[in-house]
Amino acid sequence: MSTEYAQGVHRDPADDVATVHSRQSPPDGAVRLRRAWWILLGVSVLLNGVSMAVPALIEHPLTNDRGEVQLYLDVFVEGNLPTWWSVGLLGSTAVLFGFVGWLARGAGARAESWGWWCGAVLIGLLSLDDHTQLHERLDRIGQRLVTFDSGFPFYWLIPGLLAGAVVAGGLLLLAARLRGRPRRLVVAGGALLLWSALGMEAMQGLWIAAGESGPLYVLTYHAEELGENVGVLLLMAAAASAVSLQRVPADAGVTARYRRSGRVEA
Repeated sequence: MSTEYAQGVHRDPADDVATVHSRQSPPDGAVRLRRAWWILLGVSVLLNGVSMAVPALIEHPLTNDRGEVQLYLDVFVEGNLPTWWSVGLLGSTAVLFGFVGWLARGAGARAESWGWWCGAVLIGLLSLDDHTQLHERLDRIGQRLVTFDSGFPFYWLIPGLLAGAVVAGGLLLLAARLRGRPRRLVVAGGALLLWSALGMEAMQGLWIAAGESGPLYVLTYHAEELGENVGVLLLMAAAASAVSLQRVPADAGVTARYRRSGRVEA
């Protein structure tokens, strides 16, 4: 790699911030991440729409009746394109939480840093769960605890409620240490993520138990997957809003400073 495009990270002991160097840095000014967030949201909506539209609009063995193209694009199926996207969002958010925790630690906000790191671990575990389909393997545990006579199929939700409570507790622990916009986004993102993952999944089970496998069922599981993605994106926005990025022309880099209680730590 040429030195012109080389990148590195160093700590500035004078003001205890992280400075990321890039020879391609734009002119002086604050770095805005809003456009990137909207792009990520747009991709999530697009994948959700394609999952519904392809089997509905294209009559072909590959796009209907569990054909290869349908299975590759369907958000209901694990181990395909939408799963890759969801795992990527969760993993990226976990890394971002960890980075913000590091900045908070350097800024002297130790309680907040532990909250961010706790969130990073929990979101990382959610990414692992999504990738390995761990929650789908909990049905046997749920069946040992309770039996549904109605035909409700998702027994994994019983132990899943405990896992959801742990995630909710960790995110509330973080939110309690924050103020302002980051706190609101953590609460909103966590609530939407858990409601989609557990509440909307339970609603799907009720549709199945009632013998509904048509448009209502399809819309419900697409709403679940999109809600999970949007919840993760809100958590990502929470982490981004806790950091101030400023271009430094003289240094040809970007300075990242942790915002504490609505202020930028100097």
